[in-house]
Parts: sequence; structure tokens; C-alpha cells
Amino acid sequence: MNETILCRAAANGSASPRALAALVPANCSAPATVAEEPFFTSHPEFVVEFSKLLYGLVCLVGLCGNSLVIYVVLRFSKMQTVTNMYIFNLALADEMFLVGLPFFIATMVFKYWPFGAAMCKVYMTTTSINQFTSSLLLTVMSADRYVAVCHPISSPRYRTPFIAKFVCLTAWTVSALLMVPVYMYASVVDAGPVKSCTIVWPESAVMNGQAAFTLYSFTLGFAIPLLLILLFYVLVILRLSRVGPRSRHRAKHRRVTYLVLTVITVYVICWLPYWAGQLYISCLGAAQATAFTVTIFLLSQLLSYANSAVNPILYAFLSDNFKKSFAKAFTCAAVAGARGSGRGREQPQEDSLFPRSSAAPGGGGGNTQATVSKNIDECGIRSQKYLLLG
Repeated sequence: MNETILCRAAANGSASPRALAALVPANCSAPATVAEEPFFTSHPEFVVEFSKLLYGLVCLVGLCGNSLVIYVVLRFSKMQTVTNMYIFNLALADEMFLVGLPFFIATMVFKYWPFGAAMCKVYMTTTSINQFTSSLLLTVMSADRYVAVCHPISSPRYRTPFIAKFVCLTAWTVSALLMVPVYMYASVVDAGPVKSCTIVWPESAVMNGQAAFTLYSFTLGFAIPLLLILLFYVLVILRLSRVGPRSRHRAKHRRVTYLVLTVITVYVICWLPYWAGQLYISCLGAAQATAFTVTIFLLSQLLSYANSAVNPILYAFLSDNFKKSFAKAFTCAAVAGARGSGRGREQPQEDSLFPRSSAAPGGGGGNTQATVSKNIDECGIRSQKYLLLG
């Protein structure tokens, strides 16, 4: 599938702007040729329509899930561990990555980029930075697991909240610097009667601009981080295998290590098809586009977005702390809602939430009051009329 066809695909809504240009763009290096070469007529419309629904579902689930992760880490002090600080930043990157998905869906619906040149630069740059940051954070999380498991005595010196925050800030800064070329060359291209948000790379006699950036992004944003992750986890697994099965040290780290390893594995599964497709496009630019290649391209792009939506689900299933914090967040929301609905009403209405009848005469009431107070304290809600119930 050559670059011209892919640019035309974006203009027709068959492939997203981000799919073509966000991190390793299949771009329109020469805008004039875009209108000259006709777009293939066999693009799978039913796949495009079905993809819109799937992308919308991924966006909804991902934004809600990552918002919940961000909330519980910020809200509950026991969740503010070093590992969870990295997870918080990963959720933030996923959240911002998914914020760009409605722009992608809009492009598919309208079949052109309707948001202007300035928004095109913002969209391309932020999406690229967030995807790159995710890769760096997963590498950092692997290194953190290595330090915690393989160097348990010295690790407290390095695994502190201050250092974790500094490392996360560094990851965001490095990603922003590495993606400066995206900001420089992202633009709106007139592709015949429609406009496409893409990246116009400069050409040279030595190497195609798009191919060079594809290799640059794949190497720094996927290949090198993946090699480092594999190295760290080989060392971690070797270390855990040498620790006795009844060791408290092994039991303490095994669950967290398994969670991080699962998140990384899912990341590789979701992003490997995308990178394979981008390398195919870059290396075999003369290949003829077909309905099959466009379908595979759309599905691999969907899989890359789905990775940002699935992480909160992994936390809920694999981490007891996240599971309990999620449940507590919903409980607090219910308590806050009931508290709001009870304002201005009589005391009997408030008793329907915390009934006096549950307190047995001769001391049960004190227990009820203590329970109510505990729940309210955990949710951060202070209200004298509630504390006096029971």
C-alpha cells in the first residue's frame, strides 16, 4: 500500500489521520500527487462502518476506565505507591491518547479533516507524545520491578515518591522532545476536493522522509524499550526462581511483578500488528492497495487504541488494591449522591440510608455510628447530621 493511496484513504475516511501519521505516519510527501492518483475503489465500506462503532466503544470504555484509575490513585492515600505512580502516569497517557479518538471518528464520518491546521498539529503531536510516553513508562515500570526484586536492600533509596515523580516527568519531557518533528511537519493537505490531516516529510536523495521517521519511531518507541523490558524481566524471573517458594520476599513481589508483566504483554500484543503494518507500508511502498490490506490496517489501528482501554480492566482483575479502590469509589459516589438527595429533607428520609432499627438496644447503636463514620471518612464526606445518626 503506497503512501499516496494511504493519504487518499485518510481523506476518504477509510483510514485515520493518526493511523497514517501520528507516530509512524504513512504521509503525503508530495501533496500534488495525491489528487493525481485515484483512490482504490474496493475499500471495504462495511468494515469502515463497523470500525466506527468499535472505535466509539473503545473510546467510551477507555476514557471511563482510565478516569477511574486516575481518581482512585489521587483520592486514596494507600494507592499512592511508587508502582501506582507509574500506573497513574500510564493511565494519564492512555486517557490523553484516547481523547484524540473522537477526532479520528469524526474524520471517518465526514471523510475529511474538518478541524483546521492548528488543531491538526495539536492532534498529531499530543497523540504521538502520549503513545511514546506509554512505551517509556512501561520500560520504567520494568526497571522498577528489577530494582525492587533484585536489589531489595538498596531499593528503598531509589524507589521513593520523589524519584518516581522525577522519572515520570523525565519520560514526558523526553517524549515531547522526540516528537518535535511531528509538530514541525504536521499540516493539513488538500487531497483533491477534501482536506487531510497528515505529515509532510521533507524528501532527500538519500532516504525517503517517511521511511526514515518510521524507522526512527519504531526503534526508539518500540524496539529498544521492548529489548530493555525483556532484559529486566529475564533478570527478575531468574531472581524469583532462586528465592525459596515459602519466602515472604517472593510472595510480596510476585503479584505486582505479574501485574506489570501482564500489562506489558498486552501492550506488545496490541501494538505489534500496528508496527508490523507500518514497516510493511514503509518497506513495500509500491505494493497495490486492496480491500484486505485496508481492513488489516484498520483492525491493527483499532487494536492499538484498544490497548489504552484494556489496562484499567487488567488492574481490576489482577490487583486487589485496585479492585477494592474501584469498589470504594463507586460506594463513595453512591454515598455522596444519597447525601445530596437528602439535603433539605426531614430526618426520617436520612434514616432510610442509615436506619436506626439496625442498632440493637444496649450498645449496637454505637457500632452503627462507628460504621457510618468510618464510611464517611473514607469517602472524604464530612457532615454532622450523618455522624449523629444511629
